Amino acid sequence: MIATNQRITARVNLDTQELLSKAAALVGISSINSFVVNAAIEKANSIMKAEKSLTLSKVDSVRFLEALDKPAKPNSKLSEAFAQYSS
Repeated sequence: MIATNQRITARVNLDTQELLSKAAALVGISSINSFVVNAAIEKANSIMKAEKSLTLSKVDSVRFLEALDKPAKPNSKLSEAFAQYSS
């Protein structure tokens, strides 16, 4: 039988272990491992969400949309670089 779950281990000092144990108990999780995995998943999801989205203020949203509607004209250096890349 092939195991589908992978093991993650970490060595922590006593203070960290006690902190994790107390926090796990406060949220009703009896296993420190389950608590750590749940916390890691929560953090990973938060990071992934932040990397996939962009939040702009109202002012910046208007500027962004204006830039899309009226893009700047390429200057000579950009035109030269494009010509070199295209050839």
